Amino acid sequence: MLNYELVATFILIFIRASAFLAAGPLFFFPSVPRPFKAGMAFALAVVLFPVVPQTGPNFPGGLPGFGLAAAEEAGVGLVLGFVTTLVFQSLNMAGQIMDIQMGFFMANLFDPAMGHQATITSRFLYLLGMVLFLILDGHHLLIAGLARSYQLVPLTGASLDGTTTLAVVQMFARMVALGVQIAAPVVAVVLIIDICLGILGRTAPEMNIFMLGFPLKIALGILTLSVMVPLFGVVFRAMVRMMEQDLHTVIRGLSG
Repeated sequence: MLNYELVATFILIFIRASAFLAAGPLFFFPSVPRPFKAGMAFALAVVLFPVVPQTGPNFPGGLPGFGLAAAEEAGVGLVLGFVTTLVFQSLNMAGQIMDIQMGFFMANLFDPAMGHQATITSRFLYLLGMVLFLILDGHHLLIAGLARSYQLVPLTGASLDGTTTLAVVQMFARMVALGVQIAAPVVAVVLIIDICLGILGRTAPEMNIFMLGFPLKIALGILTLSVMVPLFGVVFRAMVRMMEQDLHTVIRGLSG
């Protein structure tokens, strides 16, 4: 005979996994087919179902209560997925700051993977970060974090308080600070170029400083970025560890 309690438990596990994958960094791209996302979420739910504590979900009120429980699990998955994408959004922000300083910001291109306009350097840093994330087994970290969330935050047992909300806001602020710090070398080089060009414009007014500045900023900006790339692996490893700590912090916060 069909055990409806186990079926409801599996559906709630599937909903949290689906929301986590939809908001996470690996399947955030709109170009990923939805059946593939659903299939991966279903496979994760099948794998995680035996390890989830079988305490029995509590949703009084029949079908409306189950709908509220499903919405709660979707919210938990979206919050956890949002936290894991902050590292990559900091890379995206750093690339946009670099493009503004180098003069590439007007050279926007339509990124079919993301479904919106993107700058050149931001796409480069985002894809570089994604490759490093897979090399560092970050996808295993995400699966382990999702499995841990079922143990610390039982089904229909999530609680959101002011402390957890403040922690997420602080993580977002740190993401902005990281983006500025990553872009700082290129910004510093371009600032020095602007100062030198300003002094040169005062001493030699007949020179076309405006036309000279464009290729000079682009060349030195790309040169600075090429020097930063070999060191980027060490920085990104620390960012992945920080993402793991933030994910565990949010999970503990949602557990009450």
